[in-house]
Amino acid sequence: MILPNMLKTSTRYFLKHTLVLAGVIFVGSPVIDFAPMPVQASPNTSHSIYNKQAKGRVPGRRRGGARRGDCPATSTQLTALVPETELSTQALPETYVGGSTTAEYPTFWFYVPYSLSADLTGEFILQDNTGQNIYQIASTDFPAAEVSPGIIGISLPSTIAPLKIGKVYKWYFKLNCGMEAPMYVQGGIERIALNANLAKQLANATPTEQANLYIKNNAWYDAVNVIAKVYRTNPTDNNTKSAWINLLRAIDLESF
Repeated sequence: MILPNMLKTSTRYFLKHTLVLAGVIFVGSPVIDFAPMPVQASPNTSHSIYNKQAKGRVPGRRRGGARRGDCPATSTQLTALVPETELSTQALPETYVGGSTTAEYPTFWFYVPYSLSADLTGEFILQDNTGQNIYQIASTDFPAAEVSPGIIGISLPSTIAPLKIGKVYKWYFKLNCGMEAPMYVQGGIERIALNANLAKQLANATPTEQANLYIKNNAWYDAVNVIAKVYRTNPTDNNTKSAWINLLRAIDLESF
């Protein structure tokens, strides 16, 4: 089993050297100062998902697989743009996926390799900690911009109850390509409080600075949401492109 201090040290080492590399590649570009998310060891049992990983992360999968059932083969897999932590156990390694947000109605970002249609549909589901669906939407109801191949964002609507602070929710994103089992990714999210000092800093910050602040406060979903929106609006801007790459490089998803 990996000890907490060892995991923290390895995480800091990875992030530190990743950002050094990013700074070399993108000379003069804004580099986001990523702070590692805390990882705690369970005091009672190795199977407690609430104590041995960062807030909001639950057992899951970040990638949907190269091919599943009737889904066409692609060079890039269905992928959730969220952190992933793998911890060793006495049996197989356990993978934890997800993170935190300060938003009542956050946006979830995914890479989808297919055009979504009547024959190849997508579906997003959010569940509370009892396993009850609190939001579910099919790709037939996605906004027009979210059915083409590439990065898509699924935002929770204000018509449902806001996420509660301190509660862990599970989400699923599925691709139904035919009669076989769907391709899917799954993970977790936990809403954390937005303190007054952080809110003041965010109000006067650029998007890159906002992402930096969110990461320092362990709000990954908010960080990627800020940069993803700007990047999709102006993907050719060098500063925005560098911020986007640096953001994803920190969680080993620089290919996106």
